[in-house]
Amino acid sequence: MKENKPVVTLQELNDLIGELGRRTHYQIDSFYPLRFWFLVAVTFIYAFNLLSTPVEIASRLAIEPVEITRLSKYIYFRGWFVTTVTVIATYAYLSDWYFNIVIFSMLLISSMNFIFDFFTVYYGQIGTPSDLLTAILMLRLFVLLLLFVNIKNLSRIPEKKDRMNLLLPFRKRV
Repeated sequence: MKENKPVVTLQELNDLIGELGRRTHYQIDSFYPLRFWFLVAVTFIYAFNLLSTPVEIASRLAIEPVEITRLSKYIYFRGWFVTTVTVIATYAYLSDWYFNIVIFSMLLISSMNFIFDFFTVYYGQIGTPSDLLTAILMLRLFVLLLLFVNIKNLSRIPEKKDRMNLLLPFRKRV
């Protein structure tokens, strides 16, 4: 009977994957902190608006009192949800705590929420769009685009010490 020997030894495996995650072969994305902190600022402003004025937002989206009550509860919950997700993403970004998984999850959650909101919350407004609705929809699409760009450039994320540096694009290259 043939003995089962590993095809690759442990030392060979360590040599193969030893370079993964090292930041020596590429140039960092110096605009990553700007994009990330812009996303955090927009989502906190959005969440603050959702938490502080849910009834006013719901009354702009619906006419019937029952629908306004339902939407205001949903908007208030959404405000806390957005706040929680943003705090978790900020912690993951600053502490390097599974950031790639967290930001990818944020893109999935954001895109699903956008599609869900498009057919439930904005459904009554789509027939007669206003400038505010158009601006909100465009801002949400822009945020999704920035999230996608951040995911695309995850391999070029700055070192932990430079993640809060908003002036990173203007730093001299050595």
